[in-house]
Amino acid sequence: MRKQYLAIAISFFIFACGGNAENVSEGKTVETEVVVSEDVSAPAAEEIVSYEEGETIVNNIDETEEKVEEILSEEKETTAPKEEVKEIVTEVVETSEEVVPEPIKIRANHEAWDALTKKYVSSAGKVNYKGMKVDISKIKIYLLHLEKTVPTAEWMKNEKLAYWINLYNASTVYLIATNYPVSSITKINGGKPWDKKFVKSGTNVYTLNDIENKIVRPTFKDPRIHAALNCAAVSCPKLLKGAFLPENLNTQLDKQVRSWINDGAKNKLAGDKIQISQIFDWYKVDFKDGVVSFLNNYNTTNMAVMPDAKISYLEYNWALNE
Repeated sequence: MRKQYLAIAISFFIFACGGNAENVSEGKTVETEVVVSEDVSAPAAEEIVSYEEGETIVNNIDETEEKVEEILSEEKETTAPKEEVKEIVTEVVETSEEVVPEPIKIRANHEAWDALTKKYVSSAGKVNYKGMKVDISKIKIYLLHLEKTVPTAEWMKNEKLAYWINLYNASTVYLIATNYPVSSITKINGGKPWDKKFVKSGTNVYTLNDIENKIVRPTFKDPRIHAALNCAAVSCPKLLKGAFLPENLNTQLDKQVRSWINDGAKNKLAGDKIQISQIFDWYKVDFKDGVVSFLNNYNTTNMAVMPDAKISYLEYNWALNE
């Protein structure tokens, strides 16, 4: 486990040395008509200051070490003590000249988030937020890595999409963990957790709404993301046990959708009369071929949903998915 976090720390420090929801409630705004750039690396909203491709964010080792110190000093309950991370910091600082003889470009490393979710997320998608809170310093270090590892034009589409999904999910878990114990994400930030500006990428600070509705949805135009972005609620598609990875992204997205569609607690498919998640109502504009067609593409029951099926929507349960 330590090696995985050392890998993240090394990538972060290499960068520092010169490298380059799913969630709708009463307080959550969904925007469906957004003019976006064709370049999927750039945020797509006038009120968001887009970063320049290839932008270099320079921090020296001392500043970075101070940031890690700040992260750890804030934690009261973590079992990832300061000594361990200080050891990693020292090791990286001492070997930085050997590791990085020339400034290089670092792409996102998702090993830390992969390890955390495999440790604290069950196969049913239930999240151990108490454990996440204990290891919150590791979440912070991962988010700091993503902050300093901004997608550029050289990144492939799947690299960029995996980056934004993982950033969204890790930020959501971080938001819950910092407020835990809490019964629902809707109890945070006055009932508007998705409008809280705290998610950092490069020089920009986003809300969860920004990432979902101004970057991911309008830019990638893939309805499968509704099974990937996690809202920390019982009725939300389950949080992936693992990180989304560029090389496996399409397989992971298909698996997530299939699991969600055929979960009888979240979608009840019965031929000519179906009860489905409110997500299909809130985001119906994203399902270009129609909701029924999308359902049948992933329906593994013995009965296809009829084209003229009567549709009703299940009440959304916003209780915490723990």
